[in-house]
Formats: sequence, C-alpha cells, structure tokens
Amino acid sequence: MWLFWSSFFLLGYAGISVYTGIKVLALFRFFFPLKAYLFWPLYILICYSFILATFFRYDWLRLFRQVAMISFPALVYFFMTLLLLDGMGVFLRFSGRIPQFSPALSVAGTGIALFLVIFTMVYGIFHARNVRTVHYQVGIDKEAAALAENGLRIALLSDLHIGQSVGRKWVLSIVDAINKSGPDIILFAGDIFDGGLNEIKDPEGVKEELRRLKAPLGVYASLGNHDVDRLAFNVMASTGGIAAFLQEAGIVTLQDELELVADGFYLVGRRDTSPIGGSRTETGEPRPDRKSAAELTSGLDKSRPIIFLDHQPIDFPAMEAAGADLILSGHSHKGQFFPGNVITARLFKKAGAVHYGHWQGQSAQGVVTSGAAVWGPPVRIGTNSEVVVIDILFRAGN
Repeated sequence: MWLFWSSFFLLGYAGISVYTGIKVLALFRFFFPLKAYLFWPLYILICYSFILATFFRYDWLRLFRQVAMISFPALVYFFMTLLLLDGMGVFLRFSGRIPQFSPALSVAGTGIALFLVIFTMVYGIFHARNVRTVHYQVGIDKEAAALAENGLRIALLSDLHIGQSVGRKWVLSIVDAINKSGPDIILFAGDIFDGGLNEIKDPEGVKEELRRLKAPLGVYASLGNHDVDRLAFNVMASTGGIAAFLQEAGIVTLQDELELVADGFYLVGRRDTSPIGGSRTETGEPRPDRKSAAELTSGLDKSRPIIFLDHQPIDFPAMEAAGADLILSGHSHKGQFFPGNVITARLFKKAGAVHYGHWQGQSAQGVVTSGAAVWGPPVRIGTNSEVVVIDILFRAGN
C-alpha cells in the first residue's frame, strides 16, 4: 500500500511539474527566446529540490534547504491557480466572451499565478511563526485528591521540530506563550526535535529557553517519530541523546512509562509507534516493542484519572478501552497547509481519532494539537502554529 501511494504521488507530482513547466516556458518565450534544453533541467531541479534538501542537511546549506522546502507547496499552489485560471479561460472561450485562444492572456494568467503564489508563500512563512494559544475545557468524572477543588491546567504542545527550520528564537516565543498561560503542568506530545541534535544551530541556547518553562507539577514529554538522533542515513538511530538533552533542560521523558502526579492522576507517556530509523537502541540492541495501552494501565487504580500522552493520534479506541480519561496527541500538523488538512482529516478519522481539536469517545476524551511549529516547508496556510491550554475539572470529593 505504501508503495502504491508513493508511486501515485510521484506520478502526480511529475504531471504537475510538466504542466506548470510548460506554462513557465511559454511565459519566458513571450519576452525572449529560450531553448527548452536549457530550461527543463533547471526547472525540474527546482521542482524536486525539496527531495534533495532532505539528503543535504549540512549547516552551510541551511538557507538552500529552507528555500528548497518551499518549492513543494509553491508548486502545488501554482498548479492549483493555473488550473483554476485555465478552467475560467475555457469557460470564457466557449461562451464567446474572449477569442478562441490568446497567447497574451495565457501568459498574463501565468504571471498572475506566479504573483499570487509568491504572496501566499510570504504570508505562509510569517503566519507559521505567529504562535497562537488555543483553550479547551474538559470534565473528568473522577476524583483527583488535592486537584479536585481548583482543577488542573495543562499546557500542551507538540511538533516543535527544533533543528533546521526552528531555532532558539522560535522556541523563545513558544516558551513565553506557555508561561503566560500559567499552567500547572506542561506536556510535550512528541516531535520536539527534527532528528539529529547536530542540526540545532544553538543547542545550549535552546536548552536555556526550555529551562525557562515554569509549572509547579513539572514538565513531561513523550517522544515522536522524529525524536531520534539520526546518524548517517538513519544507521543506529537512537533516543539516548534526545532524552539526555531534555533531562538537562528540566524535562522528564516518559517512554512507555507512567507517573502518579501530585497524588492526583496518572500520566502515561507512550513510546512512538514508528520512530524514524529507531529500530535499535544506542547500544545496538533491537529496540523494545511498544507496550499496549492495556499493558501500561494494568494494575493501576482506575478510580484515579488517567491521562495518556501519545504522539500519533491513531490508537485512541485502545487507550479508551485501557481506562484512559484524556488522550493528548499531535503529529498531524492539521495538514500544515491546504489541501493537506483535507487529507489528514480523512486519515485520522479512519484511524478512529481526529486530526485536530477535541475528540469524544464513549468514556474518554482527546485533544489533538496542530503543533507549535513546522516540519519540512516552513509555511502554514489554512492552519496555525499553536500551544494548547486545557482546563480540567475533576469530580469533587464526597
């Protein structure tokens, strides 16, 4: 199935590249002669530069990588705009409102499409850095000892992807937004990093910012599929360096582990279901299989609230059956840019959860955040970078 969809994507993207390339070549040729054999190699290189950028992750290529990553959404929007304008042109020609074919109008349409795409990408870059705060209120019909009277305020964030695109300045704005909300506890739902720690431009500065996080009940994290310290082409990828980095930043990592917080509720942090290149430990041994939700809650006092922290929102029904009261996830980015949100909505609904927002099960609830930053293209269009504040009210004691 994976091979089928990968082939489908590559063929579709090749078609988009050829269609848009024909339009761009016609635009150039309207003003001056340009040989096709000079144009096409360069244009195809630009179209597929985002793939090349994933292999060349050297620091001195950081700017090239950022520009290359933008090429993918830019080409998608360019194609969509051209398709819309061509559709309008066909309608106007058949209705007799314009001549059957006008090269000048076709070139003008391409120019308009280019302008709109450039404007959209600039907007998407700045919009992605505008971190918003989203609020939810959740009721849990269980007692939580001393927390019952005032409830619990959780600050949830995920998908920072600290690395090539996200550095200290972005982390600073996120930390400020979290601290401003006055949380009792701060939870990271994975993908804190974008892979290798060596890709962080100022690791000590990032660590310093993370240490500024303030919450009386502590700061906890589960790891995501990108939270592996990848070496050469994912050989011997591990989470040891990631966990050590977070520990030095004052963040407790839970990987298929749980903790009784404030003698009030259980916090269960799950190991990610599919870490990239993370099939082995830092010592070279096969990585332990992810425990089931039922295994993690076996033996717990289920009269207490149970909160799960799991990066990917794909196992909600199993966690609900295991006694979860609240499930917190990220991963989807809500598609990050349209029409990606249409695709992720369908995928995670099929998995029994949601790609964003509040999920209501039979006995459990869930919140999926769109993430605090970006992965790949440093743009957001039709989605927001966010931190989430969840106010939980527990049942008062008798």
